[in-house]
Amino acid sequence: MAELPPAPSTPPAGGVATTTAPAKRPATGTLVRWAVCLAPLLLALLPAPEGLPQHAWYFFALFLAVIVGLIVEPVPSAAVGLVGVAAAATLARYVLYSPAQLAAPHFNVTTAAIGWALSGFSNTTVWLIFAAFIFALGYEKTGLGRRIALMLVAALGGSTLRLGYAVVMADLVLAPFTPSNTARSGGTIYPVIKNLPELYDSRPNDPSSRRIGGYLMWTALATTCVTSSMFLTALAPNPLAAELVRTTVHIDITWTRWFLSFLPCGLILLIATPWLAYKLYPPSVTSSPEVQTWARAELRKQGPLQRREVILIVLVLLALTLWVAGGSLMDATTAAVVVVALLIVTGTITWGDVLGDKPAWNTLVWFGTLVTLAGGLSQTGVVKWIASMEGVLLAGLPVVWALVAIVVAFVLLHYLFASVTAHTIALLPVMLTLGAGVAGMPMEVLAPALCLTIGIMGIMTPYGTGPSPVYANSGFLPGRDMWWLGAIFVLLYLLVFLGVGLPTIYALS
Repeated sequence: MAELPPAPSTPPAGGVATTTAPAKRPATGTLVRWAVCLAPLLLALLPAPEGLPQHAWYFFALFLAVIVGLIVEPVPSAAVGLVGVAAAATLARYVLYSPAQLAAPHFNVTTAAIGWALSGFSNTTVWLIFAAFIFALGYEKTGLGRRIALMLVAALGGSTLRLGYAVVMADLVLAPFTPSNTARSGGTIYPVIKNLPELYDSRPNDPSSRRIGGYLMWTALATTCVTSSMFLTALAPNPLAAELVRTTVHIDITWTRWFLSFLPCGLILLIATPWLAYKLYPPSVTSSPEVQTWARAELRKQGPLQRREVILIVLVLLALTLWVAGGSLMDATTAAVVVVALLIVTGTITWGDVLGDKPAWNTLVWFGTLVTLAGGLSQTGVVKWIASMEGVLLAGLPVVWALVAIVVAFVLLHYLFASVTAHTIALLPVMLTLGAGVAGMPMEVLAPALCLTIGIMGIMTPYGTGPSPVYANSGFLPGRDMWWLGAIFVLLYLLVFLGVGLPTIYALS
């Protein structure tokens, strides 16, 4: 097994890694990437499919170009999203609004377009993700993140796989009480584990990122997607989904029914996830017994907790308390912003630190623009049109296969969304109505089956769920790796859910 070279006696304080600037891309390579990115725009030259307005077809072509751009990256991902929003806003009268809307009295396309272009930046999840980055900055600047990382390494650091299971246990303990996976994983788990890789000489934005950092980050993201499906209270859209089911098809999904329905499937996925990541995205450091001895020595050198570390602990506990029990007082994003303000007021971090956190601002632009573009799909009617096409394909299928097809389509359509909340609001009522129209469809099975996939579908893309951009911008998970890993993991998760989860729902119905 690969082992860690002798540990440095004085790694950089606070877990700050030295990064290597990426090599400049050849001009011809960039031109090829742009050509691939813009190829989907050729769809706009074709007539719109039956049932889809022409302006919606134009927007769909533009959206596909953005998705391809996120994969091939002719420019950084955040810039791809910004270019897409700028293009749609500029061409708003052709891609965003129908002739009837444009002809409506007092409708100002310029005002409407800029309102749409900036709408993603009013999304609460976008700002919660930003706050998660600032939390991570606090762990880094105070040295608390490195201290906790050293404690984990001292206890479990002899085996990379054991560290993976430690991440699982941490998320699982928090999940039932934290109704935001961004707060749970992005704001609590990530700020701690981002300090681990450097202890193994694994650095962000560097070839060494695969030594252990990539494995830990992917395991953390994949784990929180599983726990988000396991508990009704582990993801904000889950209670919303239960309410939509109640009002649409008059079926009640209680906390206990939700938990028991996913439990067998969830246990399998939680046990399998660190091992699957270990096999599919293997770290080069797998065993390093000597690092535990070194970590204990470093902890002794670090001494007792410092004032800023204590303040950070108090503020993090305040954030957790508000996320768990403060729903009636303030939502998760407000709580996060309050704590960020307190971090600055108490001097735990400075405003200069916040301004200098490039990954945080990069993610704010990236996710804000993607939320806007994904919302355009619903606004233009593309989502409903895709669902209606599925209804045609379901005709004549046996009931069981129709049920499976609806669930699979519900999951795979998440490629079009940058928010599980937006996905739930836009598609769940459509899919429930579609299922109710199939003769003999057991809605008491279909309804919970759709709801229980809302968490696991987040693993699909680098923007699929709240914590995704946090890990995507960690420097340990290149964009292309996240795409192929997401495709494999969502397939495996879906197969386990269909093979274990659906029979469990049938048994409980």
